[in-house]
Amino acid sequence: MEMKGRQDRDNPQVSWERLRDLPLEKFPDLKVLVLGDFMLDEYIWGRVERISPEAPVAVVDVERETRTMGGAGNVANNLAALGAQVEVLALTGEDNPAGLLQEELNRLGIDSRGLFHDPQRRTTRKTRVVANQQQVVRIDRETRIPGPAAFETWALGRLEALLPTLNALILSDYGKGTLTPSLLQEAIRRARSQGLPVVVDPKGTDYSPYAGATVITPNHKEMEAVVGRPLRTWEELVDKGRELRERLGLDFLLITQGAEGMTLLRQGGPLRIPARTPREVFDVSGAGDTVVAVLALGLAQWGEAAVAAALANLAAGVVVTKKGTAPILRSEMERELRGHVHLEEKIVTLKELGFVISHLKAQGKKVVFTNGCFDLLHAGHIKFLEDSRRLGDVLVVALDADASVARVKGEGRPVIGQEQRLRILGALEVVDYVTLFDSEQLPEILRNLQPDILTKGSNYPEAEVAGREIVQAYGGQVKLLPVTEPVSVSDLINRIRGD
Repeated sequence: MEMKGRQDRDNPQVSWERLRDLPLEKFPDLKVLVLGDFMLDEYIWGRVERISPEAPVAVVDVERETRTMGGAGNVANNLAALGAQVEVLALTGEDNPAGLLQEELNRLGIDSRGLFHDPQRRTTRKTRVVANQQQVVRIDRETRIPGPAAFETWALGRLEALLPTLNALILSDYGKGTLTPSLLQEAIRRARSQGLPVVVDPKGTDYSPYAGATVITPNHKEMEAVVGRPLRTWEELVDKGRELRERLGLDFLLITQGAEGMTLLRQGGPLRIPARTPREVFDVSGAGDTVVAVLALGLAQWGEAAVAAALANLAAGVVVTKKGTAPILRSEMERELRGHVHLEEKIVTLKELGFVISHLKAQGKKVVFTNGCFDLLHAGHIKFLEDSRRLGDVLVVALDADASVARVKGEGRPVIGQEQRLRILGALEVVDYVTLFDSEQLPEILRNLQPDILTKGSNYPEAEVAGREIVQAYGGQVKLLPVTEPVSVSDLINRIRGD
């Protein structure tokens, strides 16, 4: 079945120049449906200082709790972080975790009506207790039986309604019961009949329900499980992969191999895609979700399997350097394609900042937030930023845009333009992330990001700190930091002018 867009015209290798020139800014024009097992990942953070008198177990004093979407939800998270439009179809319980998943989808701007609530099920929830930065225990609550016929009927009806607007379908299978064989086959058939690429992240050892998909993405270990024996050489991997691709009638088979990159099996022969550069790997969890998200966008946009696989390989190489499950940002991919620039890693858009802070909180990091003009940066600014950073693990600075500064400070301000001010703040070691905003956006930003601490100089009365009530309402703190040597930027400018 032909996919929408250009047909695969892959050369034996994809040149770096070709990848570097790809217009990733077109991703927001694409709409992708994620159908699969959505989960809620919860983290309970605390410390251990004693052993229970009731049993020889550690007593965890809980300090905070965080949550994020896992499983197919992380695929949706990656797509949203890349700027794509996202639709979901998921089976959950009719419980509080389902409500939390709905909140997460709403936060990402994804239609939560794609959740089907079954009162006979439990929403898949994995709760990790982490004490002294070490995981103590994981608690799983889920229902693994196949979804009811009512869900399948509902899901196929919603899929049929969405098909005319879609550019790709992702089937994210974690074996929790959402993707029954009959639902898989019918979803693949309908999507392929519309020329859509269908990307499958498989589970188990029987891949027959995925027959007819565009591509499936097993890793090396999963391929060995399907074959039933070790595959010790690349030639063995290619041989068994070719057999699987032909048996299932797939256009492509993409085998991920960790530090060794990927192998793409296609009609014209195998293509080995090595990892671009050696990296320090912190965490491989969630890398497969990133691969299928980028692969689907690449196929939908360019219709070239080698190009899409090379992009997915690059994206996976970025996310494994992050601690915990984290999405890939479009700006990160663009920086990777044109060359690594450490300074620009700190400069993020407001939308990207939402994904960054969500990931940091899921790691148990305490986020400190401050905002201001920071025009003519001076020693007082530096001390304030240093004092702010000491209060937590990460310091985020929201910088007033030029128009916002002019509105607040008056004619002739700022003296230094917003792009230069961004780069100056980004160059400071004490600043972890910096973003541009308009002062009128502050209430919305604080409600969405919910930083742990909001800081301001003590020259501001607490009652006059913008956003104070919002931060305190969700349980955050407002900290007024002492200003021992106040410096007026306006006075400095007047002195320079000779006024």
